[in-house]
Amino acid sequence: MTDNNNPTSPPPEPLPIWFFVGAILLVYGAIILVAGLVGDARPTKLAELRPAVWWGGIMLLAGGIFLAIGWRGRRRPI
Repeated sequence: MTDNNNPTSPPPEPLPIWFFVGAILLVYGAIILVAGLVGDARPTKLAELRPAVWWGGIMLLAGGIFLAIGWRGRRRPI
């Protein structure tokens, strides 16, 4: 634990870029997944495969992985 009142303690480490990439992927993935589940499929070829559901799920998974990497990268070993 760092003491904020101690002037010799190192400043807190900023969040890495992977944390923010993961957060964006989670938000976009959730929006796309919900849109794919709620919205009507357009009459295109392979529309029955529901690509928005697949891509939303893939983006949610990737966002969770990036968030874990970013959060883990922030912690310092004691």
